[in-house]
Amino acid sequence: MDRFSLRRAVERLRDGLFDRCAVNFLTVGEDRIEPVFFQGLQALDKGQANHLCLCGSYGQGKSHTLTYLHQLALSQGYATSVVSLDRREIPFHQFSSVYHSMMKKLSLPEGKDFASEWKKFAEKGSFECLDTMPHRFRMILMAMLSKNKQSSHKKTPLKKEQIYRPQEYGHWLERALMGYDIPVSHLKEIFKCRDVERAPRLSLACRGSDPYFQMTQSLGRLLKLMGYKGLLLFFDEAESITQGRLNQRVKSYYLLDQFFQTQDAVFPLFAFTDDFFEIVNSELYETQEVFPKNYADCWRDVNVFRLSDISSHGWETLLDRLMQMYAQAYQIEFLPLVKPRLRSYLGGIGAQETRFKLKALVNRLDIETQQILLDS
Repeated sequence: MDRFSLRRAVERLRDGLFDRCAVNFLTVGEDRIEPVFFQGLQALDKGQANHLCLCGSYGQGKSHTLTYLHQLALSQGYATSVVSLDRREIPFHQFSSVYHSMMKKLSLPEGKDFASEWKKFAEKGSFECLDTMPHRFRMILMAMLSKNKQSSHKKTPLKKEQIYRPQEYGHWLERALMGYDIPVSHLKEIFKCRDVERAPRLSLACRGSDPYFQMTQSLGRLLKLMGYKGLLLFFDEAESITQGRLNQRVKSYYLLDQFFQTQDAVFPLFAFTDDFFEIVNSELYETQEVFPKNYADCWRDVNVFRLSDISSHGWETLLDRLMQMYAQAYQIEFLPLVKPRLRSYLGGIGAQETRFKLKALVNRLDIETQQILLDS
């Protein structure tokens, strides 16, 4: 790995952040999570994908573990997307915003582009895979395969109501597929220009969350047909699901239950704190007749993997890897006494989040490095 990437990783650790390169270097305890994860991948390969809930306290490594599993899945040939849920910006109960974020961060192995790969796959001429999609997205994917009619290339002045230029139609179709709010009237204009027939009785509008959930599942099936092993969705900060108002929680629980119950070509992974399950279990299901079911009872058997604190042996390994990464980044050779000093310093930090401990250790390495350079 090049020094630039390593130095960027160290700098991000110095700011209390994680970098992909740092995840590759510093992940410890992967022998616990990997068997559970690969079991989920095997089910996904058979079209019977389940779900996985990572549960732990704040700072226990949920985001780090999701990042590690995300990179592992990409290296194994799966399509992935990481969505960081937020009650204000990406609320789970408004699944259209979740879908939008998912499509923006959709990653294919080797950095391939979905739109290009879809066009290559569609050359085979089989479109039955689109039948399970909402009409809006099925039409968008079909239109992406067509070119503008010849008449649309004439250099004539644009009509006042014509917002998009014909040469930009491909761009707007890709944005529409990603969930951007492209008006129906403009989509009709594009479909007409590209000579794509649409069923007049089927609406191009998507209302509510159900069409976006349906499209997410359909996308997983399509990706498998395109040669990928399936679609993995990594939902970070999933405890935000319980932080909304009652009516928002009702919608969110319904969608989450759909993920828990659906076994298809999408493997969802959620990172929760224990607060999430405590709130779910404390909901007044009997007195508040707004929930369609008692989710506390229904979710007793969900697939939960509980993260544990890094052991003393794990910290020994982590110190070795951190020193190795730092040494390669700055081309420095540490003295044998540096690790005992780091170990002693770590013991005095106390109970803090892992990322804050790593930040403190990097700062300590900076001090040790300065001392080595002064003594040389």
